[in-house]
Amino acid sequence: MKAIEVTDAGFAYEKGLPVIRNLSLSIEEGESVGLIGANGCGKSTLMKMLSGLIGHEGSIRICGTEVEKKNLAQIRKQLGYVFQDSDSQLFMPTVFDDMAFAPRNYGMGKEDVEKAVDEALERTGITHLKYKQNYKMSGGEKRMACIATILAMRPEIVLMDEPSITLDPYNRRTLIRNLNDMKETKLIASHDLDMILETCERVILMDGSGIRADGDAEHILKDKALLEECHLELPFCLQEYTLKRRK
Repeated sequence: MKAIEVTDAGFAYEKGLPVIRNLSLSIEEGESVGLIGANGCGKSTLMKMLSGLIGHEGSIRICGTEVEKKNLAQIRKQLGYVFQDSDSQLFMPTVFDDMAFAPRNYGMGKEDVEKAVDEALERTGITHLKYKQNYKMSGGEKRMACIATILAMRPEIVLMDEPSITLDPYNRRTLIRNLNDMKETKLIASHDLDMILETCERVILMDGSGIRADGDAEHILKDKALLEECHLELPFCLQEYTLKRRK
């Protein structure tokens, strides 16, 4: 069974101006896939379609279940979504309250909730933030708290929209380590192509309203001409390598 299966999907915020059109893709269980593309190509829109936050044309299945209103409760037990804007995700007074909210609502017992929260905090290296009030945290702390909140749900699939945004170098490295350790299926949308290169074996490059390339991450991220055609640049680590070779 595919973790994610999308067939001829489409979406338009304005009639006649599709952001995504006739898009098809599938992601196997356990895959780590980078979703890249210039601003406005539809990466965040696709994430919202997959999680059922917005409607769609065509068919989207999560672990074999069709994404439609009657199935959303089941789908959201299987799929965790880290929003691009942390303030849209953190809505309880403290980090613990946010992390415990979904597990409690899905029927997890008190001891299991505590265990899930503590494990997620440990994985993300933010145990010291467990009872911190959300409004007192920095942007980077909020970002790590959002990731921990999703991990506490123990989902089978994790969607992440710009997870490294606002992170300092230390926390960015912690994030990369966590992503590489995670066994869950991952779809990561990001402009941080160096992070994508380090954490994903496959890349989907979106351009216009569809998919321009889909394949081996290293192959696509080393294709300077292709990236530039899609208004992207080589990852910084590859730019450095190219400059050294020229010298």
